[in-house]
Amino acid sequence: MILIITGPSGVGKNTIIDALSRKIKFNFSVSHTTRPKRVSEVNGKDYHFISNNEFQNMINNNELVEYEEYGGYIYGTSRLELQKNGLVILDLEVNGATKLLESNSEFIGLFIDIDDKELVIRLKNRGHNSEFITKRMELADKQRNHKDKFHFKIDNVDINTSVNEIIDIIYKLEDR
Repeated sequence: MILIITGPSGVGKNTIIDALSRKIKFNFSVSHTTRPKRVSEVNGKDYHFISNNEFQNMINNNELVEYEEYGGYIYGTSRLELQKNGLVILDLEVNGATKLLESNSEFIGLFIDIDDKELVIRLKNRGHNSEFITKRMELADKQRNHKDKFHFKIDNVDINTSVNEIIDIIYKLEDR
C-alpha cells in the first residue's frame, strides 16, 4: 500500500511520520530535493539533497514519478522509492500529491492541517520572517482548496491523536 501524506508546510507531517515510525513498520519514501539541508536533517534519511544538474538528469532519465517546484526549490519522488515492499509512506507537497493521486487510483491520500494561528506560530519557531510567513499562509490557503481530492483529512490538534487516527486508517485499509 502507498500512503501519501500531505498538507501545508508546518502542519506537523514530519513529526507525525516520525511518531508513526515508533508505532508501526513502514518504508518511508525519501524524496529528492535541490533545497539546502537544514542543520537537523540527514542526507538520505530526510531527503536526498542533490544539485539542480543532478535533479535535471533524473528528470531526463525518467527516474521520477512526480516532481514539483516549491518555495524556489524542486522536490521529487524516485520510482525506486515506490518499489519497496509493504506499506510505503510518502511526504509530498500538495501539488505533487494531487498529481500522483490523479494518476494512481490505488494510492491513498491523507491531508493534514492545523488552524492558521498555530501554523503561524510553527513557522515563526522555524525562524521564518513575516514576509515568508505571509507567502506561506497564502500558499496554505490555496493548498487547502485541494483537501477534497484526498481520501482522508486529519486536523492535527494533538500529535498522539493524529498518529492513532492514521494507524486506524492504515489497519482498516489493510483489512479490505
